[in-house]
Amino acid sequence: MWRRVALLFPMISSSSRSLTLNQAASGLKVGESFATDIIKPEERVLPPKEKAPFITFVLGGPGSGKGTQCEKIVETFGLQHLSAGDLLRREIAMHTENGAMILNLIKDGKIVPSEVTVKLIQKELESSDNRKFLIDGFPRTEENRVAFERIIRADPDVVLFFDCPEEEMVKRVLNRNQGRIDDNITTMKKRLKIFNALNRPVIDYYKNKGKLYTINAVGTVDDIFQHVLPIFNSFEQLKESSHVNPQSHLGPSLKPRHHQQLKQHRQNEYNNSGFTSLSFTKPSPTPLLIGKQSIHRTQLEALDSVITDLETSAQKGISITEPEIFASLLETCYSLRAIDHGVRVHHLIPPYLLRNNVGISSKLVRLYASCGFAEVAHEVFDRMSKRESSPFAWNSLISGYAELGQYEDAMALYFQMAEDGVKPDRFTFPRVLKACGGIGSVQIGEAIHRDLVKAGFGYDVYVLNALVDMYAKCGDIVKARNVFYMIPNKDYVSWNSMLTGYLHHGLLHEALDIFRLMVQNGIEPDKVAISSVLARVLSFKHGRQLHGWVIRRGMEWELSVANALIVLYSKRGQLDQACFIFDQMLERDTVSWNAIISVHSKDSNGFKYFEQMQRADAKPDGITFVSVLSLCANTGMVEDGERLFSLMSKEYGINPKMEHYACMVNLYGRAGMMEEAYSMIVQEMEFEAGPTVWGALLYACYLHGNTDIGEVAAQRLFELEPDNEHNFELLMRIYSKAKRAEDVERVRQMLVDRGLET
Repeated sequence: MWRRVALLFPMISSSSRSLTLNQAASGLKVGESFATDIIKPEERVLPPKEKAPFITFVLGGPGSGKGTQCEKIVETFGLQHLSAGDLLRREIAMHTENGAMILNLIKDGKIVPSEVTVKLIQKELESSDNRKFLIDGFPRTEENRVAFERIIRADPDVVLFFDCPEEEMVKRVLNRNQGRIDDNITTMKKRLKIFNALNRPVIDYYKNKGKLYTINAVGTVDDIFQHVLPIFNSFEQLKESSHVNPQSHLGPSLKPRHHQQLKQHRQNEYNNSGFTSLSFTKPSPTPLLIGKQSIHRTQLEALDSVITDLETSAQKGISITEPEIFASLLETCYSLRAIDHGVRVHHLIPPYLLRNNVGISSKLVRLYASCGFAEVAHEVFDRMSKRESSPFAWNSLISGYAELGQYEDAMALYFQMAEDGVKPDRFTFPRVLKACGGIGSVQIGEAIHRDLVKAGFGYDVYVLNALVDMYAKCGDIVKARNVFYMIPNKDYVSWNSMLTGYLHHGLLHEALDIFRLMVQNGIEPDKVAISSVLARVLSFKHGRQLHGWVIRRGMEWELSVANALIVLYSKRGQLDQACFIFDQMLERDTVSWNAIISVHSKDSNGFKYFEQMQRADAKPDGITFVSVLSLCANTGMVEDGERLFSLMSKEYGINPKMEHYACMVNLYGRAGMMEEAYSMIVQEMEFEAGPTVWGALLYACYLHGNTDIGEVAAQRLFELEPDNEHNFELLMRIYSKAKRAEDVERVRQMLVDRGLET
């Protein structure tokens, strides 16, 4: 399938290239400018060792969520995960000459030289059969970067920087339920300051080289990953190993797979009767429509009957050439999202009619694209002989790719429109701006902004709303606000886009101001906007006021609003009010149950709600089990915790993640079962333990005075979080309990040497 991703990057780096929307298409041949043939590779295929390795650096501060994203990238694209800390630790464990030197340096509180770390990475790059590598948290400093370039003699292909507002990172770290003495706001800000001082020169260097991809790291794990996917899917060497669902990623899909999907759709029974209140608009009378007609039928049943009659006529050799029939049927299939019926109609349309009739082919493109079959839609699009005559089919295909998260394909189509001389309309720009927001490139967004102004849509509310949303998602909230205030007659979408943008950037006061202005201007915020504000409100006073406003409008029992209210009151210690809201809810989802169980994470009432959840046939998720396992740890219920940990995977099919193991280590550690806690890490975990897990073990060692295991846990934490002074302070307390004054002083000196002493 044709790809135009390469168009994106020259557009950013050079303004000399013309993307004028009025560019004439006469000088371009459709077959040349929009070719669908895949360029064949050279016959000689280099063996893997001869290929340059694909290298990704991943950078981000504490609480940026980069660790979780690394796991998803590795799982999705088959990259080998390398961590400098892991490599150093392995050298120590193998008792090599380097390992002894590294251990002595760490014990003395000194930093391992960059050359040593880079040579370990080089050894891994050269010995691995995998030629795709993700190096996590590296380079940490300019010294690391220079050493890598000097020794490896290669630049990274991708440098990801997970950019997250300071308030959000602080909140994430402080909310970690890891059973330890954790950071406070002051120390977290100090950690972020250290990170910025060390990493910012590296980030700026790769930004200037055009290697840096800044990821907006605010949102759910899946939301953030949607920003990561297009970046990796733009590299051909990663596409063949991608394990992403074909409907949700950018890589080229093989036609047989899509045709098989459609074939499966066609084999489904046509038993959807969800449109009983609608009546089917019949096409003009024709002798081809044979058979008895029923008076009382749903629209889907009527559609099925008409298509069946046409199929019967075609089987009898009767030619069906009336464009109006197919246009009407495709319109109905689109309105009902009846893709299986649409495939049947597609098979009935004569090929010459599909090639030459722009209206029919455009409707077919829209049907496939809107139902998630963008690749098949593109096949139809490629066969259109007059596609430059209207932007309709282009808009449909751009929208289809954007809805699937294949943002770069959507953007490439927009640039191809300019090359083919197709003039965008007011429906083109909102779709392409959505794709631009998905990519997160403000430079491309600014270029499209200029294009839409030149095209005369600079004051179109529909277009400007999409522009506000794009700038907010690309990280430029100032430009988003400027565009917002330019909108002459703001509608609900205008206000909600600005509100969501402020919340997305953690600007709560500005969001509340927009909320007040919405109400003053007679624009009623919907349940999504209200629940978003409630979830982020910092002032309990403001939260109560908003609750009162919700009650006056009769929206307090909307599911998302009620869930947000439970969280609001539980955070402020108003457990009775939170329970009252939960008990009065007319419907509950998993989020509702998770919220109320979390409220009781320190008392046994959480079990009561968990049992109610099971009886209500609500399906627990990973968050549910984090709450109940934390409850077990906090109340000392070891056997119940072990039972629930087993239940999670065996009955509900939930594979334990880092936070679940942290809960179990916390459970055993608080109960004084130190050997079991340590065994959980080194024997049970199928992946490397992170700071939350080792942190829980270190805190347990502090509680119970276990110096031996405490030293092991602290050593791992020094490697994983070298700038977190609390790990050092906790080890000092352990040594102090054991009356080991010399070791206390040694660790304090390590703090001084690393510039962490407060």
